[in-house]
Formats: sequence, C-alpha cells, structure tokens
Amino acid sequence: MNAGTSSFGPSFGLGVLVPVTILLLVPLVIAARRAGSKPGAFVIVALWLRYIAGAYHVYMFKPFAAGFSGNALLSIGVTGFGLLFVVRPANLAIRWLLPVYALVLLALVSAALNGDVAGGLNVAVKYAYLLVIALAVFQAMRLDPSAKFLTWAMVSFLPLLVFQALSVALNLPKGSEEGDGLVWIGGYNHEAAFSVALVTGFMVGCFATSAPRFVRLGFLLATLVGILLAGYRTSILAIAPLAIATFLVGFTVSVRREQRVLMASTAVVTGLLLVSVMVVLYSAKFADLATFLSDPSGLIKPPREFDYLERQVMSARPLIWSSYIYAWVDGTPIQHLFGFGPESWVGLFKVYPHNTLVATLYELGWLGVAAMIALWVVMFTAAARAAEERFKLLAAHFAFFLLTMATMPFWQVEGLALYGLLCGYSIYQARASVWRRPASHMRLVHL
Repeated sequence: MNAGTSSFGPSFGLGVLVPVTILLLVPLVIAARRAGSKPGAFVIVALWLRYIAGAYHVYMFKPFAAGFSGNALLSIGVTGFGLLFVVRPANLAIRWLLPVYALVLLALVSAALNGDVAGGLNVAVKYAYLLVIALAVFQAMRLDPSAKFLTWAMVSFLPLLVFQALSVALNLPKGSEEGDGLVWIGGYNHEAAFSVALVTGFMVGCFATSAPRFVRLGFLLATLVGILLAGYRTSILAIAPLAIATFLVGFTVSVRREQRVLMASTAVVTGLLLVSVMVVLYSAKFADLATFLSDPSGLIKPPREFDYLERQVMSARPLIWSSYIYAWVDGTPIQHLFGFGPESWVGLFKVYPHNTLVATLYELGWLGVAAMIALWVVMFTAAARAAEERFKLLAAHFAFFLLTMATMPFWQVEGLALYGLLCGYSIYQARASVWRRPASHMRLVHL
C-alpha cells in the first residue's frame, strides 16, 4: 500500500491496481456487449468507470486540467457522452424530472446571487449526471422490459468487491471514520462513498430478477457482506429495509401460491432474527443513534453549547448539523430563501454537512429544501404507481431516504448513480402501469 495524497485512506500501488484493472476489463467488455442495448451498455460502463476510478483516488483526486480533478473530468466526460449519444432528447421532457430541473435552476440562481457561478455549474453537472443515468436506465428498460441488462450490470461492481477482497486477504484495513475500529474498503478513499456504491450494487442485484438464481443470490450476499465490512453505519442502517423486502419477496414468489403465507411468515421471522443479530453485533455503533432519537431537539442548538460528550454523539453529526443550521440562521433574508450558494461550505467548514436537507437549507435555502422534498415525493409516487416490483421499489426509496439523513449521496457521484438508477427504474415502472392499462381495458370490452 502506498500512502496517498488523500486525507483519508491509503491506496493500492500501481503494481496491484494496473494488472487487476486489466483483468477486470475482460468481464466488463463481455457485459457491455451482451447488455442488449446501447443505453444498457452505457449504464454498465459508466458505473464501472466510476468505481474503478475510486481505486485510483491518489491520482484521480489531483487536478488534471483547468483546475478539474481526474474524477471531475471523468464525470463530465460520461455526462457529455450520455447526453450526446445515449439520451433521447424527447425523454428530457418527462414530467417526473421537473423537480430535478427546479434544483438545477435554484442552484444557478443561488450561485449567481452569491457570486459563485462556478459552484452553480459544478452542481448542474452533477444533476446532469443523475439525469443521464436515470434516462439511460429508463431507455434500456423500454428496449428490454425484463431488465436483462441489470444482470450484466452486476459486473460493474466487481472492482469494489475484488479490491475489498484483496484488502481482506492481505490484511490491509483502514481506520474507521468513527475511530472505533477497522474497516475494509479495498484501498478506496473513504468508507462513505465505497459503501454507498455497494448499496447501489445490492439494489441492482435486487432488481436483476432475470439473472440465474444462484448468481444473483451470491452477488446479493457478496455486496451485503461488503457493506458490513465497510462498516459505515449509515449504509448498514439504510440497506436493512431493502434487504428485508428483497428476501421476503424472494422467499414468497419461489413457492406455490398456497404456501406463500407460510413462507412469508417464515421470511419475516428470519428477517427479524437477522436484524436482531445485527443489532447485537453493531450495538456500539448504533447506541448513540438511540441517544439522539430520544431527544433530537435537545442536540440541535448553537455549537458553542455542546459539551464534550454531546460532541461525540453520532460522530459529531448533531454538532455538524447545528453548525450549518445556525450559520444559515445568521444569513440575510435572501440567503434564507436561496441559501449561500452550491457547495459554499467548502473552505468554511471542516466537514460536509452529513445531511442532505441541512446541506440544501444552507446552500439553496427554503426554496431548495422545498424542491428537494418535491423530488423525493415525486419519485416515491412513481414507485408507488409501479406496474411491478412496487414493494421493493418503495423499500429502495426508503433506504435512499435513510442515506440522505446522515450522509450526502447527492454530493457524491456514487450517490447520484444510486439515485439515478432508482429513479430511472421507478419512472419506467410507473409509465409501464399506464401503458398496460389500455390493453387490459380493451380485453374487458371484448369480453
């Protein structure tokens, strides 16, 4: 391992990175060729590129050109390629996407009002990345309603699993963010982005129903174990509802109809037992979460009023949230409405806000919070109207919401990829329920 220039984790040296990357290219090429459509292949390659780049964080975090890091240039390139060659322009007008455009507009307005146009453009590119992934998934589903491309999309997560396995095999862990132990993240920069990427992988496995059963089950278990090894409690907590929903559905549909009630009961009991085991194993990690939930308003107060013990709760998240909230309170009426500008916290605070709503309030004000909540509600509504996979889709949206409460998936490209996949799948299923309705009506009329 080489000590990287990153402020967090070390990285595998090029002697490991390069040969493993070359080996991982083989399944990527096979997966892209068998994806069944250009949008499907694009999703597979775009995700793989992001996750392989994370292993090279020592190099990709450095400025490459015009002040942009390698990661930034990669994201811009993927977004530009998707907009030019993958996304159908007509699909940009899908009404489910209106809250995303509202957030982009507010980011640009807030940036202009605060004299930081570059910050607004940076956030606009991030949301464009989300749109590209969402629409590529939507278009791939239109061409392949059985979503066979998701089976091959599991290949995109091999870099995460392979490098993590290497770190375990070579006994090369990283100190956890909480400072309470070791985590295994395969030489990646930080457990937050790494575990969010694995949550994405688990979600892909949940919806890759056309995959061979044992391949899919093996992938789900591998990503689940990977999330636990990464040790990021926000992701561990967030994955629980989706994992329970997936295994509950999997157990019940695999048996005859008359046996499904019994199997569902068995699955629920098994799920509760597993959750109980997790609570015991990770009780130390979640003990202070119970402390916060017992009186959340008591820990949202001016930062100077926090005592030593309160500063330790949930890795100081209440202190971080309070710092941003009270800084926003001290702003002008215009800043209360439009915020201090996208990513304006950089250089002013030591750490990012660790909560999407707190971050949005500080950066985009009340209007931004309204737009963000509107986005969540609209996409949750799309999932609720889904023609198929409704239960798992709702669980996935709830899992993402849990992520947003203690980390910031909208700030990480890994989180944008996760939500883009989820939104694209939800939009397709919502529209599919409408497309199928006339056919059912015509059959009833004919009868």
